[in-house]
Amino acid sequence: MNTKQLSYILAIAQNGSLSAASAQIGVSQPALSKYLTELEQELGTDLFLHHKKKLYLTPAGRIYTDAARRILSVKDQTFQTIRSLSVRQPHTHTLTIGVTPLRGAMKVARIFPLFRKRYPYTHIALTEQYNAQLRQSALNQQVCMALGTCLDLEDPDLNFISAFEEDLVLFVPSFHPLAARASRDLDCLTSIDIRLFQDTPFVLGGDGSNIYQLAKTIFKQMDMNPTVVFRSDNNLIIKNMVEGGAGVGLLAHSFIEPSDRMVYFSLRPNYYMHITVMVAKNKVLTEEERYLIALFHATDFHNPHYRFNPTPLSRQILEEFHFSRQTIDFI
Repeated sequence: MNTKQLSYILAIAQNGSLSAASAQIGVSQPALSKYLTELEQELGTDLFLHHKKKLYLTPAGRIYTDAARRILSVKDQTFQTIRSLSVRQPHTHTLTIGVTPLRGAMKVARIFPLFRKRYPYTHIALTEQYNAQLRQSALNQQVCMALGTCLDLEDPDLNFISAFEEDLVLFVPSFHPLAARASRDLDCLTSIDIRLFQDTPFVLGGDGSNIYQLAKTIFKQMDMNPTVVFRSDNNLIIKNMVEGGAGVGLLAHSFIEPSDRMVYFSLRPNYYMHITVMVAKNKVLTEEERYLIALFHATDFHNPHYRFNPTPLSRQILEEFHFSRQTIDFI
């Protein structure tokens, strides 16, 4: 909105002279005089009368300056409204998302600026829960979606919108007799038969964790009945317990990090979990929700520990917003 020249006329009317107006607005007097002459010619009437070296508004001049003030007032109000929007960010509605206390919350924080750029008036609220509670919250639609993991993509009441898989890894204290077999290359883990740890105490997840459910399946398949010395829904606690020597533990591959007190084995045969967004089966996803899911998937393209294996709905959502491994450098 270019209204600079309106302020020129208002400055002349306020000061009653071209020289004083020129000094006030920082425009040379010849340029100001030229502008006034051209404007009066365009309007076909004078805006000012000259009397005793002073300029006075004509009736046409008063009409013009009244209009100029209104236009500038509208401009100021418009700009103030836009600026206030950018500060207050009023929300038209809220998307409530269920997340795990660590990884899920961090993922939302990572994609939040991109989501806000596209949907500036949509507020995101987080509900932090562990996987079993997240599943129930999605089922009851207490949240519009929940970020978590699952072992099986088939469920009569939930849609699992999954794009990636993550391997289960055995975390072992470095003093364990079998630790010497582990590769020091964290990108190429040594595979091992978990039955070799039959007599080693285990640290496992709580009843509601997918890793615990998967561990029970593994133990049954391998005809194992190991001693479980500690259980927690918090994966970081499990990791710290293993690092402290309490036992061996099963955790997702992405929890691996260099450590002098732990080594890591992949399992033989391989077991994995699906990284998923859980949504009630009867829920129709809005464009905002689909874009949010696409962003969640897009962030995982960066994770070297994940395998890309999208469900049909996940692939459809990624294609809708043109996200692929080649287009996510901005995340």
